[in-house]
Amino acid sequence: VIGNLLGDSFMARQALLELGALSSLIACAGLGLERIKMLGQQQQQEQQQQQVDSLAIVLQLLRNSIWSLINFIRGGDTSSSTTSAATFMTELQRVDLAVLLSLPESIQSITNNVECISASFDVAIETCWLVVFLTNHNEAATFGIEQWLSKEVLLGLVTRLCSGVDASMIRYKEIDDDLSTSLADESSSLLASDSRIAYKVSNSSLPCCRALTNIAIYLDSFSMWGAGETMSQAKQGVTSALLSDMTANCLVELISLGSIGGGSEASTIACSATSLASICLTNASHDFENYQSSAVWSLLPALVQGLIAPMSFFEFHREIVWAIWNMIQHNRLQHRLLMELIGTSAEEVATSLTGMLTALQSSDAVEPSLGIVDMLLRTLDDNHTRATTGKSLRILFEEVGLVDALWYVCDNDVDESDVAEKAAELIDDFYEEQEEDEDGVDEMMPSVNGQQFQFQAPTNTGQFNFS
Repeated sequence: VIGNLLGDSFMARQALLELGALSSLIACAGLGLERIKMLGQQQQQEQQQQQVDSLAIVLQLLRNSIWSLINFIRGGDTSSSTTSAATFMTELQRVDLAVLLSLPESIQSITNNVECISASFDVAIETCWLVVFLTNHNEAATFGIEQWLSKEVLLGLVTRLCSGVDASMIRYKEIDDDLSTSLADESSSLLASDSRIAYKVSNSSLPCCRALTNIAIYLDSFSMWGAGETMSQAKQGVTSALLSDMTANCLVELISLGSIGGGSEASTIACSATSLASICLTNASHDFENYQSSAVWSLLPALVQGLIAPMSFFEFHREIVWAIWNMIQHNRLQHRLLMELIGTSAEEVATSLTGMLTALQSSDAVEPSLGIVDMLLRTLDDNHTRATTGKSLRILFEEVGLVDALWYVCDNDVDESDVAEKAAELIDDFYEEQEEDEDGVDEMMPSVNGQQFQFQAPTNTGQFNFS
């Protein structure tokens, strides 16, 4: 009831804040966790059915409490006449996010009851969404997330991300063997054997990606103008979590969902995973050579496959080009990355990048797409693609319609932007001769004299009258 009232109106939220509902909800969450701890210690003494019944009640209490806290935060202003935003933040720090995120593993150590395990995943997923709203750009500064963003919380998010990947592969790709992440064997078996849990656990992928992305962006924004020791340590922990092989392997799997045409849900997950991958690659770009043996390198092939996949949605392509652009624009290994980008799919990559320049929805995708095209043409040898396509890189782009796309960018620019200027420079530097040839094609026509071709200017058989 309280959760519904919190989501009903601003006045209801304010009234509940003044009545102390926040403290009560946090106390309920703490009581639930304490009760689960006690049940774990007493599992030998209690009858199994009694234990399951108790766990079911406690888990429902936890889920409702976390869901209600989300409605508190999602509503906006968290202050009232009796509670300041700072007080709200202090109260919220009493919620043990790390324990809530790892609850499925704790419950599996107590019971093998499927309903209880399923309910524990519900609590963990609600906790992931709580972190998403806590780390939202508009709320993060209010709640001071760096104060309670521990390594345990980050590990919990990565663990839930991994379980979400396994479940998503079962749900969307119908893969039930060779699961890719490092979950315990019993967890993987549980996901594969019970489709209800797999369906539910797959829902954790989206909030985990968004939470980790929000955290990274928030902490990175502070590093631009300097940060305290606490903030620096928090950012270092986030960077380590994002650049781990476990996270990179998870993102590769989730990005692949955008290529299968699995529907809007799969595409939304793939977009969020790509956005998180973009953060990973941006953080790694300045010292990419230190990740030679890392799974971070596997992200680029995954992004390329998403870019050229015919069943991908535009929103997914947009996230892809931004991720690739963030990866290469300031990277010391730029030449090598560009070679891997064009790889053995040069024509498909050229076609996809050119298409992004003229898509009706592509206003915010033109900059990265054009930047990638510019780098490819200016950095790589023009003959780089001749071995695989029989054509130079410049001709390859020309044949897939780049010149028309560049003119489209120029003609539809009303602000004299840098993007239009870059498009014009590409025409001048790489295709100006072609434009001149096309303009003069009617003025210089070949004629045959014997076995030789001669080019003659057109003659005027009439007379000029200047009178």
